[in-house]
Amino acid sequence: MKKASLLFLIIILITGCEKYDNTCNCKNPLEDIAWLKELKNSMTNCYCETSIIQATYNKQTVFYKIITDSVCNSVINISIADCNGNILKTYTAIDDTFTSEVTGRKVLYRCKTN
Repeated sequence: MKKASLLFLIIILITGCEKYDNTCNCKNPLEDIAWLKELKNSMTNCYCETSIIQATYNKQTVFYKIITDSVCNSVINISIADCNGNILKTYTAIDDTFTSEVTGRKVLYRCKTN
């Protein structure tokens, strides 16, 4: 009977916990992370649509800015940064490891052309 009670208590505790996205220990990275908020605020009057992306690299949350406008033809250099804004790696146009190393991409912000 004690085992059943303990199991029931564990199930209640697990299901009762609030879901929390532990991305850099904040709920809204674009507002809660100073350097990311500054980056977003600097993106005005974009000639080409540009996005801020959140992803995973080596099991940690990373962010990067990239031109996402299919009309704009540009050389792609992507620098991924950790929660503190430290550049972890820069991918060049000839580096084909980006899609396998940087996963779980999610658009946080889009600066659209005017």
